[in-house]
Amino acid sequence: MPEYRRDPITGRTVIIAAERAERPHQFDIVSDGTSPAANFVCPFCEGSEDQTTPEVAAFRTEGTQPDSPGWQVRAVPNKYPAVNGTLGQHEVIIDTPRHILSVSEMTEDEVVNMFRMYQECIKRIRNNGQWVFVQIFKNVGAAAGASIPHSHSQMIALPFVPEFNRFGGEGTAAKQLEDELQQRVRIVGETELSAALCPFASRFAGEVEVYPKRHCTSFDELNTGELRNFALLVRRVITRMEQNITHHQGRLAYNFVLHTEPFTAGQAPPLTFLSIFPSLARAAGFEWGTGLHINPIPPEIAAEKLRLV
Repeated sequence: MPEYRRDPITGRTVIIAAERAERPHQFDIVSDGTSPAANFVCPFCEGSEDQTTPEVAAFRTEGTQPDSPGWQVRAVPNKYPAVNGTLGQHEVIIDTPRHILSVSEMTEDEVVNMFRMYQECIKRIRNNGQWVFVQIFKNVGAAAGASIPHSHSQMIALPFVPEFNRFGGEGTAAKQLEDELQQRVRIVGETELSAALCPFASRFAGEVEVYPKRHCTSFDELNTGELRNFALLVRRVITRMEQNITHHQGRLAYNFVLHTEPFTAGQAPPLTFLSIFPSLARAAGFEWGTGLHINPIPPEIAAEKLRLV
């Protein structure tokens, strides 16, 4: 049974979830991290619906039944949850029925449907009334913590707001975006409705943030046009990363994290945005000891290298 533990000295909260050690790992550890083990049947592919827990949400072809083929995106409870019961809710979002690894391999409709499902999950968790915080994230590649190569995302809902997500004040992210668009030094790409940039205080080499230009505090506030524009810009940025960032053998691994406002009154709402982190180096002793990250590539140089043309 997972449990929360709070360090009495640092105040950091961690989740102890021994059950997570039992989850299957489809990546072959002797490969480049992109190939599945030869004898592993992917539980996320279309036709393997009986290998997952029953779906709680799905975009489906009209006339198809739950937990059967005919879906575009599915959300299912995680078989190996980090949190469950009164501690939280953990779901897997299976992004596509096709066995692909990265957002860069998705069609335009697939990536838009993935982000539409994120919106639906946020609305559902808010309406549930039990949780105060929701985090949607994606791990791509073994080096980024993924255990199965089939493209999928995860959603974790919590009964409290983690310290790291207590943003400093309303308008901070919006002001940063406004300043960056004026200076244009760290802008990676821009459309009429969205913008991508390397943040001034990037913690990781090649870190990129993608914002809607309209001030929205919750991701589900984006309208249909804004959502599509945002999703396709994310896809372009990740494609550019995979093409232009030097990394170890195999494909670039990465994580992304969707930031959206907590559901509790009194929490300062951020401007909703998405952070993308290429997995280029592991944290070492200084980072673990201080919480301070050492980034060897200035964001100005990273933005120039990643800039969409």
